[in-house]
Amino acid sequence: MPRLILSLTLLVLLLLEGTVLQQLLPGVWGLPWEAVPRFVLVGVVLIGLFLNRREALVYGLVFGFLHDVLYNQIIGIHTLTMMVAGYFAGMTLLLFHHSLAVVFSTLLLVLFGHEWLLYSLYRLFFPLDVDVQWMLRQQILPTIGLNLLFAVLIYLPMKKICANVGNRSVSME
Repeated sequence: MPRLILSLTLLVLLLLEGTVLQQLLPGVWGLPWEAVPRFVLVGVVLIGLFLNRREALVYGLVFGFLHDVLYNQIIGIHTLTMMVAGYFAGMTLLLFHHSLAVVFSTLLLVLFGHEWLLYSLYRLFFPLDVDVQWMLRQQILPTIGLNLLFAVLIYLPMKKICANVGNRSVSME
């Protein structure tokens, strides 16, 4: 049951990303910068930090693929980047102690890496004439800020859900 709650939470976040939250973005209100909600990615990273890297890889695969199918023209870009993000977030637990500073530092680095990898892949497959400095200032940094703010809000509920999943899997063994 806890794993179902975790999956449904990520599914609701995925649906909110592409529907309701699109009306709240700064670009819709005429602001010169763009902040893209990556709430499912934040959830996958927190799964990697609270559970383990393999579960984050699987959730990144499933929800990245769903994101690609529902919202993108190319299948596989978000699948790859979410899988990599979740896996590397889980790898930090092997190197560092689990603390609030490590969680938010990891989130910051993974969100930046995800956005940079997306930009690089789109630039590779589609010849975009977008300046790197413009991309950093106008999209990547505001996106990281928005998603870190969301991570502050969802940190404790995700920690509790992941603890329930972890306790359930330990008791099943």
